[in-house]
Amino acid sequence: MGSTARGRRFVLAAAVLWSLSGAITKSLALDPLTIAFYRGLFAGLALLPFVPRDHRVFRPAMLPLGLIFGAMTGLFLASMKLTTAANTIFLQYSSTFWVVPIGYLVLREKPDRRALVGIGLAMLGIGVIIGFGHSGTRDEWRGILMGLGSGVAYSCVVISMRSFRGLDPLWLSSVNNLGGALSLGAWMTLSQGPPIVPSVPQSAILVVFGVVQMAIPYALFAKGLREIDAAEAVLICLIEPILVPVWVVLVSHERPSAPTIVGGALLLAGVAFRYVEMPRRTPM
Repeated sequence: MGSTARGRRFVLAAAVLWSLSGAITKSLALDPLTIAFYRGLFAGLALLPFVPRDHRVFRPAMLPLGLIFGAMTGLFLASMKLTTAANTIFLQYSSTFWVVPIGYLVLREKPDRRALVGIGLAMLGIGVIIGFGHSGTRDEWRGILMGLGSGVAYSCVVISMRSFRGLDPLWLSSVNNLGGALSLGAWMTLSQGPPIVPSVPQSAILVVFGVVQMAIPYALFAKGLREIDAAEAVLICLIEPILVPVWVVLVSHERPSAPTIVGGALLLAGVAFRYVEMPRRTPM
C-alpha cells in the first residue's frame, strides 16, 4: 500500500508542475517558438545526466519522433499566446481520444465501447470550445486550431513511443526534448533567422520552465508509473487541466469563458469515463 501511495504522490506532483505551463508562458514577453526551443533545450539537458550511459540507446525512428515532439510543443505554446490557457490545455487533452482513431488506422487496435462513449463526450466538449469558447482576442481562431493540432501531435507522440517501451523513460524524454528543440531551432533559422538570445532574467525563467515544468515532472511521472498503472495515472493527471487556468488567473487575471468551462468539463468527463473502472454487480 505504501508503494502505491508513493506512486500516486509522484504522479500528482508531476501533474501540478506540468500545470504551471500557462502561467509561465503568459509571463514571458517572447514569441512562442523561442519559448518552446529553450524550454525543450533546458529540459533535455537537465534530464541527460540522470540517464546511465548504458541506457542511452539511439534508434533511427527517434528522429521523426523528435520532429513531432517539436511540433507538439510549438503548437501548444503558440496556442497559449493566441487564446486562453484553458482553451489550450483542454484542447491538448483531446489527445487521449485522437489516439483511438489513429491507433486503429496505424496499429489496427479496435476501441471498446467505453472508449467510444468517452470519445463522444470529448468531441462534444471540443465542439463547445471551438464553437463558443472565445475570449475576443485577435486571431484567437488560430490559437484554438493550434491547440487542437497540439492534441493531435501529442497523440502521435504517444503512439510512436509505444515502439520504445523497453527504453529508459528519462532517456526517451531527454531525446524527445532535445530533438524537439533541434527541429524548432532549424525551423526558426530557415524561416526567420536563428533563435534570439534572451535577456538574463528571461533566461532564468526559461531554465526554470525547462527544468521545473518539464524535466522534473517527467522524472516524477516515470517513478510514479513504477508503482501504479497507466489508467490511474491518467486520472490523477486530470488535475493539470483544472489547475492551468487557476494559475493563469492568479498571474495574469485571464479568466476562461463559460463555454470553455462547460466544454472542458465534458472533455474531462470523457477521459474519466474511459479510464474509471465501473463496479461490477454481484449476484444476489
